[in-house]
Amino acid sequence: MIFWDRTSYIVQLLVSCLLFMAPVEKRKNYVARVAAASVALIGIYWFINGSIGIPTHGIAMLFYWITYLIVSIGFVIFGIRCTFVEAVYCMICASATQHVASDLYLIYRVTGGNSAVAAVVIYALVYTLFYFAFAKRLPQNRKYVVSRHDLIPMATIILFVGILSVYEYPELDSGVKNLHDVIYEISDALCCIYVLWVQVSQSAKARLQKELDGVSLAYKIQRAQYQLNQENIDIINRKCHDLKHQIRRLRKTENLQEKNDYFDELEDAIMIYDMALNTGNKALDTVLMENGLYCKNHDIQWTCMADGTKLGFMKDEDIYALFGNAFDNAITAVMQVSDRARRVISSKMLTQDKVMVIQIQNYFVGNIRYEDGLPVTTKEEKEEHGFGMKSIRYTAEKYNGTITVNANNGIFVLQILLPLP
Repeated sequence: MIFWDRTSYIVQLLVSCLLFMAPVEKRKNYVARVAAASVALIGIYWFINGSIGIPTHGIAMLFYWITYLIVSIGFVIFGIRCTFVEAVYCMICASATQHVASDLYLIYRVTGGNSAVAAVVIYALVYTLFYFAFAKRLPQNRKYVVSRHDLIPMATIILFVGILSVYEYPELDSGVKNLHDVIYEISDALCCIYVLWVQVSQSAKARLQKELDGVSLAYKIQRAQYQLNQENIDIINRKCHDLKHQIRRLRKTENLQEKNDYFDELEDAIMIYDMALNTGNKALDTVLMENGLYCKNHDIQWTCMADGTKLGFMKDEDIYALFGNAFDNAITAVMQVSDRARRVISSKMLTQDKVMVIQIQNYFVGNIRYEDGLPVTTKEEKEEHGFGMKSIRYTAEKYNGTITVNANNGIFVLQILLPLP
């Protein structure tokens, strides 16, 4: 019991820190690091509190409790990969969580409770709930995204709450049920919960804004690329048309077998670029031709059944973004398939009951991880990639459509449903 009296606060704070350290990127030998640091800090505070004692009044008491927060920052930095500001942020969240658990325990004690088992249950329930409600939802890509603009008021509130807690600690052994203490502890807990709730709300908004910015950027790039490729393909088609006529005229002037063989080879090479499609929609023709050329030059079998005559309700850049991202994802997947016989992409468009159904199938290897119903990018630079599927969904929803994805037996299927006006 004496040991717990000397070390209870540091243990509570360290456990709370571990909750917010769990979802983020950790340093090498994380378990050994935090275990050694925890034992060292618990031992240090056991010795200090036993030999020097805990200050009970004045400025010394305030500085004493602040040291816990300072060492917690060092504990966080020692365990996870983060900046100093991120460590402070993690410590503040952990301190707020510990405050709420402590407040509920003190309310239990002030109102007459005195069970050690109940105390453990209170802390366990609060810590578990706060892990799923806050700690697990705050990081983005296993890192805390901290704004200094938000950190200062957050730190101010928690520091203010902590100072009041130090100087307004209830008399637990007096036997007096003080309503004032209960109201204060409830207010203290609500302040801490509010701080964490605001952080989760802002983190969600920041995540959505980042996704929107990424989708918008991908959309702008696709639009610019569409315009450029459309111009290039028009030029290529004209050149191919002229070259074919020139070759035919040259054939009439020479009849040597060697030249004929040469012309056959040259015409065959030109035919690679003479893949002009006529689906009834110029934007769809452009994106199909572009991806068809890429598949032909990279040994990918590509079949396409498309009728673009009913896509007139969509803007050209939206058509390019929708199909461009879909084919880009499919090509990226099949390029990772080592069996060349399975490097196959199949696409088709059909209309059923005034709904256009677009379906693209391809083989893939490995496992697919989903987030918010969409596959997560497998590319290393996740912050710069992964907006293709979101852009597809965004474009489909822009026209009141929906998308579904399915991956079974090594085959990935993307289906887009667009209601026809």
